[in-house]
Amino acid sequence: MSRFIFPFLIIVCLVISSASCQEENRKIPTFDDATTTEQIETQIIQLAQELRENVNNKDLKSYQKFLGTIGEVSIAAGEKILKIAKNDEEREKGYQFKIGGLKALIQKDWQSLSQKSVHLEKLSTLIGEIEKEGKYPLLVNNERFQEFVLGLNQLSDELTLEKFEQLKKDLRQWVNKQPVSFRPIEPLMIAVQFAESEKLSKNNPELVTKTIQELITFVNSSECTISDEKKNEICKQLEGYSRRCVGADLKLYGKTLDNQDFNWDTLRGKYVLVKFTASWCGPCKGEIPGMLKAYEQYHDKGFEIVSVYVWDQLADSRHAVQEEKLPWLIVSEELTEKANQPPQGKTYRIQGVPTMLLIDKDGKVIDAEIRSQKLLSRLAELFNKK
Repeated sequence: MSRFIFPFLIIVCLVISSASCQEENRKIPTFDDATTTEQIETQIIQLAQELRENVNNKDLKSYQKFLGTIGEVSIAAGEKILKIAKNDEEREKGYQFKIGGLKALIQKDWQSLSQKSVHLEKLSTLIGEIEKEGKYPLLVNNERFQEFVLGLNQLSDELTLEKFEQLKKDLRQWVNKQPVSFRPIEPLMIAVQFAESEKLSKNNPELVTKTIQELITFVNSSECTISDEKKNEICKQLEGYSRRCVGADLKLYGKTLDNQDFNWDTLRGKYVLVKFTASWCGPCKGEIPGMLKAYEQYHDKGFEIVSVYVWDQLADSRHAVQEEKLPWLIVSEELTEKANQPPQGKTYRIQGVPTMLLIDKDGKVIDAEIRSQKLLSRLAELFNKK
């Protein structure tokens, strides 16, 4: 689905979603003189760069004005592209701009139910029109998937095992309705994430691994209509995730920053936070203050942290550890691979960093995605229970 990320202008909108923009001295493109798609994209990139240069924080009204500008300009760009498009690829780009513009307006008016509903209705109508053309199945599928997910999210507050079984059935049926070229790891992973929710996994620790195995069986079956190539790819991802999901018996390995063998067994009997990270990752750095606080409070009571640096140069990993003065265990993916051991990022199918797992005293994953904000309260609960 990566082909269908919103155009550059909308990416800017998402990047500064907590910021706002000044409106002074900005020339808003109208695309009246544009005769090619490339000219329109150039004008939008120029506008986006101006927006970036005029960012100022914590001004909701100004940010909403920015979203309004972004939305209207994107819609105008999309309509112009659709008028001058020379082929289906350019028409698809025009639709992308219109979709992105409507989503910016939905975000702008999220507090106004009536206005938001107007934009949502326009978006739904647009997707329906694109769907009727029958030429852009993946673009349509991406939007239908987001609609599908919004519907599923309503289940989270009232999730039961019975509703979860129906959810899995609905997901399988939904996947089979999609184009053969569709890559359904995202919807299938929804079932895993629901299984990992505290409501279900707390009293059913085996539910997650069972769910993953059910999904693998489904993907490999003749019932599943996706291509054999996609089946193989998806099964590998699900199998990798099964090694780090709630209830899994995690087995870390590799080389430390001083090129020594990392011994996972020495951590049995302790609660361990495992963080897959990288030196260049901003959100990873944002987790460090909370991790340091947790380490200071609970290390002497039986808590340990292991940071695994993936997709990272050794020199950069070392510099980051020294700069942040990290006191815990560090594993280097680069040194691990040089020792002819498989990269753990691939073994555990890490899709992004930071990925943070909490491990119990027996080496089993008890939280597959824990952030430092939640970590302290979770450790307080674990160490204070009788």
